[in-house]
Amino acid sequence: MRITIDTERERIIVSDSFFNQIDKMNKVLSENGTDKKIDYVQYIKDAFNKAIENAPIRKSDLKR
Repeated sequence: MRITIDTERERIIVSDSFFNQIDKMNKVLSENGTDKKIDYVQYIKDAFNKAIENAPIRKSDLKR
């Protein structure tokens, strides 16, 4: 899942399918008897905290 931080707009931009993907993960959790749900904002915060531990790289430096 790709998340973009737009520093000009001071917004986090998610793909159109972001909320659907989180909803699907929550459905799987629910079907497996877990009461815990994934919060949309907390999911982004957790991903950001993991990513910030790494140095920024250019998109062109990503291995394909």
